[in-house]
Amino acid sequence: MTAEQLAAAAGCSRFALYRAYRAEFGLTPSDYQRQLRLRHARTLLRSGAAPVDAASATGFADRAHFSRWFQRVYGITPGTFRRA
Repeated sequence: MTAEQLAAAAGCSRFALYRAYRAEFGLTPSDYQRQLRLRHARTLLRSGAAPVDAASATGFADRAHFSRWFQRVYGITPGTFRRA
């Protein structure tokens, strides 16, 4: 379901929906989605997947995009995490 469909069901604009979501949960829907994708990628890395495979399996545009977000959130690169 898209943000527009959710907003229509709630009877508000998608901007109001985003503000209400952030007020309720403390982060935006896109931040929450990214957090879920990074958690799944961590699980894949723990099971031995290569960073490039974890990136594509979790929906990141490419390995560099995945690595930037992974390092921003966890403080280490996916390769270092995998080897640890």
